[in-house]
Amino acid sequence: MLSKALYSRITLKYSLTNFARQLHIKQTQNVTKPITTEATRVKDKHDEFCQKIDLKFSDSNLIHQVCTHKSVRLVASTNERLDFLGKKVIQLYAAEYFIDKIPPENLNDQIKLYTYDLNKLGKIGINLGLNELLYWTPINEAKIFKAKEEGREIPPSGEESVTGKALRALVGAIYHDKV
Repeated sequence: MLSKALYSRITLKYSLTNFARQLHIKQTQNVTKPITTEATRVKDKHDEFCQKIDLKFSDSNLIHQVCTHKSVRLVASTNERLDFLGKKVIQLYAAEYFIDKIPPENLNDQIKLYTYDLNKLGKIGINLGLNELLYWTPINEAKIFKAKEEGREIPPSGEESVTGKALRALVGAIYHDKV
């Protein structure tokens, strides 16, 4: 018969060996699995969106820049400059479209209607699914209350507004990339 001490050692050795074997299997399994990070998921979403609208940028970072609002802190590049460019491109195309259709005195009003209304542009962006890709920080309600108390006006910064800016940035990015 085995002594109690010897039996304990054998049991302990067996359980440690079994534990090491299981640990090795788990480590090996983890190594073979592809690592999915947040950055990979975001890139996949961006690629999926670009395929959906049949768009290919020569610089893959442009779509990430399009989707990054200035409210996100500590980011190197936001969509502000592309938004500015996109707004001008939309104004140009709207002017070309309306030049023969509308009397000259109403032309400027029609162009502003299509380029300055972020909520309308935002609805188009939402229909495209652009809002699902955006990085932005909604305005804190305390900041809104404080601004109202001080008599300052805060521009709209809801999802439609931010998506509208992103849509203009997308137009700007397309123009910048293709020209």
